[in-house]
Amino acid sequence: MLDDYLNRSGIRLPQNPGVLNLGCGNNVKWNYLGVTGYLLKQGLGVPYYVGVDVKEESFAQAKKVMAGLVHFIAADARGLTRYLKGSFHLIIVEHPNLTTSPEGPRVWRQVFEEAAALLADEGALIVTSFWLNDHIPAQVVLGKAGYQLLFSGKNKYPGRLFDTLETGETLQTDKYILIAKKLKARSKP
Repeated sequence: MLDDYLNRSGIRLPQNPGVLNLGCGNNVKWNYLGVTGYLLKQGLGVPYYVGVDVKEESFAQAKKVMAGLVHFIAADARGLTRYLKGSFHLIIVEHPNLTTSPEGPRVWRQVFEEAAALLADEGALIVTSFWLNDHIPAQVVLGKAGYQLLFSGKNKYPGRLFDTLETGETLQTDKYILIAKKLKARSKP
């Protein structure tokens, strides 16, 4: 998936890039392996990989398995810059819940703004969604948070199907994908 979508979007990662996985949960194990496999295939080495989730129990199992490979932080992503410094070349956000509460778009705008402060100029933010109700609002929120969309659409490499809505829409892991980069800061006149 990364090979296709990053190349299509013109994103070239540097050697041993920084990777930030927001809302990582225990799936960070598979994300780490996927990202590392992609990087090794490209000859880019092993990433500096950070997984962030609100509660430590969200990634407790992965932390045991991934000790020494992934740096874990239990924190609210709306305050990322309090916990992390430097820049990351790839930021991954899987299934942000933009529509499950009225506060969703505001909360995620704050998260995406914090992520932009940590995203390298040549880096990319990847957002996946399992349904259209989060995919479309994510496009709007990313635009308001200072990102330029490079790709938005149905993912050619979705994960498992886990439910079907009354409307007939299937819910599938990583069904939709967005690739974005932060807009460059404008110089003051």
